[in-house]
Amino acid sequence: MRIVVTGASGFVAGSILAQVPREIETFALSRQEQLKPLSENIHWITISSGNNEEWAKTVIDLKPNAIIHTSAMADIDECEKNQDLAYKVNVNLTKALVEAGEKIFSRFIFCSTDTVFDGKKGMYTEIDIPIPVNYYAKTKLEAESYVLKADISHIVARLSLVMGFPVLGVGNSFLSRMQKKIEEGKPVLMPEDEYRTPIDVITLGKALLELAQNSFEGIIHLAGNERSSRYNMGKIIAREMNWNESLIQPSVEGDSFRAPRPKDVSLDNSLAKTILKTQFHNISDGMKVIKNFNKY
Repeated sequence: MRIVVTGASGFVAGSILAQVPREIETFALSRQEQLKPLSENIHWITISSGNNEEWAKTVIDLKPNAIIHTSAMADIDECEKNQDLAYKVNVNLTKALVEAGEKIFSRFIFCSTDTVFDGKKGMYTEIDIPIPVNYYAKTKLEAESYVLKADISHIVARLSLVMGFPVLGVGNSFLSRMQKKIEEGKPVLMPEDEYRTPIDVITLGKALLELAQNSFEGIIHLAGNERSSRYNMGKIIAREMNWNESLIQPSVEGDSFRAPRPKDVSLDNSLAKTILKTQFHNISDGMKVIKNFNKY
């Protein structure tokens, strides 16, 4: 089997590449140079151009059996400030890669987000109707529409909040930012009224690899087993990491510099637990998985 992983220097892709079986020939596509040595079955391809057609041509030339598309502009606040770039990366690149996948009959796995929902009810299932409240979520939802209409085997994987440390690159790891503040003795402010179902990055990588190799099609929610406020989650993480728990503090409402956030985008992962062999965890056990993972 041959797969392509986009956004290879990112947070989620790093976990995929660290766990890909040796019998799967893997092509890691990134705008950055290779950061660390990888297994012999993984080939790093740097595409410095912002031209989406170049990305599409590369995929067509490689002819993978599956494409796992993790590449995204994922910073919610940056997407709100720079909407043209967010649209180009999150929508146009996805569309170009879907069209490339159609030409070579490649299975397409798209990494979307829990924040496509408005957060008014929580524990969303795959049949609930998305209502995005910020520009990042709007771009991801529009990209979803291209994937769901694709004339090839396709999956929209909505990811809940991903916790963990980067395996290869840096990426969008809130745990790394937490650790830096804790080590500096600074308070870590986390909202008491924002609820998620966090998933550890190692389990997420396993689930995406499994999806690349099975026959499921449609929307699937990849989330942990535990609904929690971000503040409570921070407390659990601090205990598991033996950090100073008193530094985890509730954030103050009314931060005018933040883009709008939905309050409760917890996801129901029942479907994922039914069709996947990958085991999902609560926050505490997810942190244990993270601490015990040492590859690379």
